[in-house]
Amino acid sequence: MFITKKGDEVSASQSNNTIQKRLNKYSKEYELKNISPHALRRGFAKSLLDKGARITDISLALGHSNLAVTSQYLRIDKNEVADNLRKFI
Repeated sequence: MFITKKGDEVSASQSNNTIQKRLNKYSKEYELKNISPHALRRGFAKSLLDKGARITDISLALGHSNLAVTSQYLRIDKNEVADNLRKFI
């Protein structure tokens, strides 16, 4: 999900965590609380879901191995899914 201005992947290795360093800088500068790369990814994914994106597309965007991982990641409620699917019956 995180890319440079040129569209390349940002290195997420432990020795060079560019994203976390930038978040730390901006969180201090703008007095932001509880911000992390994980929170941004989850927020991005949840926003896509709320706007009607398909879970399969979200899963691919996040690089998850299967939809079960994405469902847990998004904390999708099974009853909510059942209610949404009933609209198509």
